[in-house]
Amino acid sequence: EPVLSRIFAFEEFNPIQTQTFHELFKTDRNSLVLAPAGSGKAICGVFAILRMLSTNPEGVCVYVAPNAEIADPAFDQFKKIFGSLLRAGAVGKLLGESPADLKLLQTARVAVATIEQWDMLSRRWRSRKAVQRVSLIIFDELHFLGGNMGPTMEVVISRTRFMSNEMKSDDPAAAPVRIIGLGSPIANARDVGEWMGVQAKSLFNFSPKARASPVEIYFQSFEQSNYAGRLLAMGKPVFNAVDRHLDGKSAIVFVPSRRQAQLTAIDLMTFHRNQNQTFLGVSAGAEKVEAMASHMREAALQQVVMGGIGFVHAGMVLSDWNNILRLYQDGVIRVLVCPADLCWKIQCVAHLVVVMGTESYDGRESRHVDYPISDMIRMTGRHTPGSTGKCVILCHSSKKNTLKKLLYDPLPVESHLDSYLHDPLNAEIVSKSITSMQDAIDYLTWTLLYRRLSKNPTYYGLRGTSSAHLSEHLSEMVETVVGDLEESKCCKINDEGDLAPLNLGMIASYYYVQYRTIELISSSITAKTKIRGVLEILSASWEFSSLPMRFGEEKALKQLLRTLPHQPPDGTSFDSNTKALILLQCHFGRKSISADLRVDQETALKDSVTLVQAIVDVVSSNGWLKP
Repeated sequence: EPVLSRIFAFEEFNPIQTQTFHELFKTDRNSLVLAPAGSGKAICGVFAILRMLSTNPEGVCVYVAPNAEIADPAFDQFKKIFGSLLRAGAVGKLLGESPADLKLLQTARVAVATIEQWDMLSRRWRSRKAVQRVSLIIFDELHFLGGNMGPTMEVVISRTRFMSNEMKSDDPAAAPVRIIGLGSPIANARDVGEWMGVQAKSLFNFSPKARASPVEIYFQSFEQSNYAGRLLAMGKPVFNAVDRHLDGKSAIVFVPSRRQAQLTAIDLMTFHRNQNQTFLGVSAGAEKVEAMASHMREAALQQVVMGGIGFVHAGMVLSDWNNILRLYQDGVIRVLVCPADLCWKIQCVAHLVVVMGTESYDGRESRHVDYPISDMIRMTGRHTPGSTGKCVILCHSSKKNTLKKLLYDPLPVESHLDSYLHDPLNAEIVSKSITSMQDAIDYLTWTLLYRRLSKNPTYYGLRGTSSAHLSEHLSEMVETVVGDLEESKCCKINDEGDLAPLNLGMIASYYYVQYRTIELISSSITAKTKIRGVLEILSASWEFSSLPMRFGEEKALKQLLRTLPHQPPDGTSFDSNTKALILLQCHFGRKSISADLRVDQETALKDSVTLVQAIVDVVSSNGWLKP
């Protein structure tokens, strides 16, 4: 296919792409491709899209990523790849607004979405023809099934299979929705494949060592039990690792926090200047670099750029962010220091990757927690294609063996849906996919949870693996969840076990709000609630419980609170919800806040839009809305 081959910027596929090509491009079967980071799995997804475009003139593909940091670069890549093949506007990105997204699906051939956006849109698939038109869905980074986004991802994939089966039952001539899964190697790939409807010959689970480009990984452990002391001890070893392995090429250093990014960049510059050297590229002109540095807003950034080092963080001014990344990609500066939580946002590659510590502070739990293993895999797979990369991991001595096992062996993946079943079940009750207790139990048989219950009974608290034990466990689970939903007034159940949605459940499902939040709104708001009360109810929503609490941030929040009109109730602890209350008031009062808080404020404001709409609907349903 000469026309199709011209869309690729390289002359030949790597071994992983070559082995999967026939299955993805020559057949319409569901497929699962699990390979190490940096193996070109995105191109495997392109094979399936090209198959759809060449065989189905009306086909629509939806690429689903766990978060926006993965979806945005994928959208840019697809626009570049398919720009010469498709008309303008044929590659689109969902916005999370149902009317606009449905309109986009009607005109696009390839749509990019986050898992939450597609979950929101596909919940009402029975009444949405645009969703039913989708013929190919690609789920990227499937190893996220074991993380925070795992339950949502599991629900969406299960719904896709259920939807395909129902559409096939209604119209036997209809082609089933093709499902493609991409991710890192996992230990129980066969179970995941069977759950996704993948045949054995369509399952590719490569070894974590089977990288397209080899990577040498070095571990350096530290005995210091104190976190701050351990980071301090890592300062010189980080420089030694960069100095030893850089080989005149590029390096990315991942650090635990924004503050540490600045400190590490200054340390690297200081150590290198003591040797009368810099990390500037060979072709970098000192005058040009000095001119660019003078236009940067942050004083520390101006200082380190002159030494060939740059750092980025989430609260950085956009112009500084773009300038630093451009200087790094052009080879003007050769070392980039980046907080670990931005590992999915930056798309840069490097010859050398240094991971300075494998823990970060979580203020919600008031302790230091390990990086998610998905982030570790991402960080260690950022190497320049076609050459041998190097990775140096500096960690606490007690974590060394665990990290080796997680990075060298396939990841075990278990379902967490049993702990997050309320909102998916409520959504299916609202869409009439579940109308009875038996329907709810049948719904669970489509999930990964059902397949793993008998394989790992101890993990899920089963008392046995027989059909009777399994049936009893599922029945208890459904009864508990439905009981909670009924208590929250999201649904009702009659004596025959029939389920029907109530108004609060419909509002929660429509606005993608947690059932606990809608229960809180309904029980707290009254006809006489004033602005202060609405703010307190809004900030107490469960959606804000994921806002990060950084080390030492409580002091800054208390100082801000003194200047705000609405104080939290007496005895309130400084948690994520109190932080949301402060950030929202700072927005309304146009108060100046730090860069980190500004990032959190943007997240809070984005979530607040649908929450306010849900509050308005609850108020309106009670007849309290007045012109």
